[in-house]
Amino acid sequence: MMLAKIALCTGGAILFAGAWVVHEGAIRVSVDEAGPRKDAAHVHLLLPAALAPMSVHLLPQNLLGDGLEQARPWLPVAEVACQQLAQYPDAELVEVRDGHEHVRVATHGGNFYIDVEDVDETVHVSFPLRTAWKVVRTLEESGPTI
Repeated sequence: MMLAKIALCTGGAILFAGAWVVHEGAIRVSVDEAGPRKDAAHVHLLLPAALAPMSVHLLPQNLLGDGLEQARPWLPVAEVACQQLAQYPDAELVEVRDGHEHVRVATHGGNFYIDVEDVDETVHVSFPLRTAWKVVRTLEESGPTI
């Protein structure tokens, strides 16, 4: 009987954690190098977006240092931009075609998409705007002051 209770609690915790991760969404990074080379890179990451704001606390301050200091004046702007873009209807923000290169930046379903395609590689990045807002807030609250 005790083993059944432990299994039930463990299963419930796993189910709750899974529901939380699905609710928060995912960060997707996909990089494919083109060509017949044997060493062509193909990187595909699908990460739980819920971990991104927590990860900021794990970054060593010396890695954030100068970059965060330069970005700090713009963090409030980034925060407002994330909030407003999340409320905005789906939109294509930027699309540039130049020869064999194509860059597209868009929002869809509360996610932010960056797609870059050229002769040598294809890069796709997407993340929930809600996650970007949480990361910016975390940086504002936890980062060193100027």
